[in-house]
Amino acid sequence: MIGVLAVSGCGHRSADRPTGSACVSPDGTTRVAVCKGDPGPVVLPTAYAAPADNYGFRPWNDAIAYGFRFVIGDEVAINLPFYEEESTTTQVAPDGRIYLSLIGSVRAEGRTPGELEAELEERYRKYLRFPTVGVVPKSFGTRQIFVGGEVEQPGALSLPGPLGVMEAVIMAGGLKDTAGLRKIVLIRRGQDGQPMMRVVDLDQFTDTATPDENVILQPFDIVFVPRSTIAEVNLWIDQYINKTLPFSRGFSYTIQKTLY
Repeated sequence: MIGVLAVSGCGHRSADRPTGSACVSPDGTTRVAVCKGDPGPVVLPTAYAAPADNYGFRPWNDAIAYGFRFVIGDEVAINLPFYEEESTTTQVAPDGRIYLSLIGSVRAEGRTPGELEAELEERYRKYLRFPTVGVVPKSFGTRQIFVGGEVEQPGALSLPGPLGVMEAVIMAGGLKDTAGLRKIVLIRRGQDGQPMMRVVDLDQFTDTATPDENVILQPFDIVFVPRSTIAEVNLWIDQYINKTLPFSRGFSYTIQKTLY
């Protein structure tokens, strides 16, 4: 966490303003440093601010089972052994559904073969006396994950099989020097289609091999590697002090870090 940013070299001073005071902004998200005689407060970035209401994401649910689930582009064979004329091979459409002549459209994306079989048997029961259904994957669409932020080669990566966050970062070219390992963001869509978010601590994983931190990824997960706290401070200094405030070359600043 950032401790104190002490600033020296202010131009003129006024007796009616306190010396070097610091306070918290009304919304509680930033700290403000005030220098005598300056035109206004300088806003400092708050490190590791706690998210409010998880930024609107659904709570993370680890109960979502791993294993094979249909994605868009998968080809699937629907077999009805008592009604061969209704058996067919079809593809999961861009809307995540398959389309069958007798019962219409059925959602397939995100479901296992067993779950799809149960849904189809329930639907066929309205029309057939023996609605036994077999579901067999025939070919497979593209399964990708997306890695962004402070990695050398951000973008979409193929997901060939079980893959953790650490392996995904390595496949994306590894971490930049400015990367923060402790608060990597993982976003995943739940079974209802709504996004969930959790934070992964790869620093703890590399230190203690805690398996819960190297989360196994699912198709279309998003991994975002943020800047480290020090990198954020350096960027803030460059943007808001070196390039914005009219300080002379004699201006100096000191950063004191408090480690917990």
